[in-house]
Amino acid sequence: MLAIKKLTLLTLVVLMALGITACGNQNDSVDTLAVLVEVQPVEKTLQQSYRELSATLEPLEEAAIAFEVGGRILDLLMKEGDRVNQGTVLARLDSSDYALELAAATAQRRQQEANLEQIETGATSFERAQSEAMLEKARANYEKSKADFERMEVLYESGALSRSDFEIGQTRYIAAKNDYEIALQSHNNILTGARSEVRDMNRAVLDQTIAREERARLAYEKTQLRAPFAGTVISRLTSEGQLVSAGTPIYRIGKIDQLKAVLSVPDREIQQWQVGETVTLTLYGEERKGTVRFIYPATHASAGTIGVEVWLSNLELDWYAGQVVKVFKALETREAIWVPVQAVVRRGEEPYVFVYEEGRAVKRIVQIGNLFNDHYAIEGGLTETDQVIITRVDQLFDGDEVVPLEQAGEES
Repeated sequence: MLAIKKLTLLTLVVLMALGITACGNQNDSVDTLAVLVEVQPVEKTLQQSYRELSATLEPLEEAAIAFEVGGRILDLLMKEGDRVNQGTVLARLDSSDYALELAAATAQRRQQEANLEQIETGATSFERAQSEAMLEKARANYEKSKADFERMEVLYESGALSRSDFEIGQTRYIAAKNDYEIALQSHNNILTGARSEVRDMNRAVLDQTIAREERARLAYEKTQLRAPFAGTVISRLTSEGQLVSAGTPIYRIGKIDQLKAVLSVPDREIQQWQVGETVTLTLYGEERKGTVRFIYPATHASAGTIGVEVWLSNLELDWYAGQVVKVFKALETREAIWVPVQAVVRRGEEPYVFVYEEGRAVKRIVQIGNLFNDHYAIEGGLTETDQVIITRVDQLFDGDEVVPLEQAGEES
């Protein structure tokens, strides 16, 4: 009997211990039901809206540089990345043929000057003999050049001669013909004497020879390719020894110490843009300021956008043409009660938030306005004495116990 009583007493003690443990666990589970949340005081603040656009950087000024005359490239003096000043020599052609043409034009001009002086002063017997000898020389040169050109013409038509060599032969033939005609006229003037109309004609011929000499000088000078403006060599487009014609691009140079970005702005927003205003450009986390320099006068028909040209400084040359940048423009600044988007629950007919009141989440229906920078403007339902729960709102119900993160950190 005594043993039975002891067993009963032991069982009662064990049951009481289990009950106490269960109560303790129940209290712990109640504590763990409180949700940790982040709370934000309600206050009026300023929010500024931005327009974000993308654009490709371009040199402020860019040009493909080409010779104005044809020939074989003798020297390419610059490489990619070289800085050049206006007038810097970039490349040279083989100028031998152009030098000869200039020398011939200069000689013809001097000869015609002498002929005109002779006509006006009269000729001696020695001068007549000399004139006849010069005429024969010019005739022989003309006949030889004519025969050479006729042979070149046949070869060119058959494809056995390049166009460049054909044009050189043609030029020499025309020059020899002009020399012969001038020599013949000069000789006739010496023999017959100079009439007033002959003198006028020879003055006109002299003007022609002067013009020919000037053209030859200009062509000779154009065998040097010069930079039309100060900038940087972006690319070299050919190689030394290459035979090029007039207009073939040799270099591409641009002004990259200043860059531009042309934005495609929707035409409905163009009134918000003004020439002279500042915008922010970002590239891989780096920000720079740019200035609106031009607003284009026409709308792009297919896209419904208007071009806005922004200039920015690039003195270190560390931003590159072709890179894509983001451009931000401040549009509107508004003062209101702003709540993060994630704090507003839009299930059901009316949007609501949870406010923190005495350890609990209290549902509060609100009226929302514009959306700026991921924040809603609250037009009704909150006051500046409230505290809004801004995290884990999708897990909350009206009246749930909550613990602010700040409070939980202090208690721990």
